[in-house]
Amino acid sequence: MKSIWMVINNAYVFFGCTLYAGVLWALRFFWYPTWEVYTASNYYDHFIPPTTAATHFFTIVVPLMFMCHLIMIRSEWRTSMRWLSVAAMLCLVVSTVVGQMYIIPINRILATHIADNNEVSRLLREWMSLNDIRFIFMTLAWLLMMYYFGSKAYSWDTHHEH
Repeated sequence: MKSIWMVINNAYVFFGCTLYAGVLWALRFFWYPTWEVYTASNYYDHFIPPTTAATHFFTIVVPLMFMCHLIMIRSEWRTSMRWLSVAAMLCLVVSTVVGQMYIIPINRILATHIADNNEVSRLLREWMSLNDIRFIFMTLAWLLMMYYFGSKAYSWDTHHEH
């Protein structure tokens, strides 16, 4: 029964990494280009509701990811896989710190209905640059988790050949 719970735990880590990285990939490749045309008169309705919704959503997902990462690290501590677990959690830590310390404050400023076009452009550029940091780290976390699960599957497959 313990192994089933570990599979569920570790699958949640991968699920969370996939969600987080996926949103950042979508931001970078699909939404970023259109944000350069935002002005003080049109940014609010297109920017604030989606970022507020994402913040609320990830406020639930990310703490559970941290908990599951810690469980994963503990379960892998005596194996060589511990470093994958630790590295993936560090990627989540960096992404969370960037989000909480730098991106959320910008969101709060933008939520005040800024009237200056230059200020809107400056803040959105800064916001996008900060999300590039998260994009890199969460992509790395996803790759680490993909390697983790791939290694586990390969190991299982080679030990259970017929």
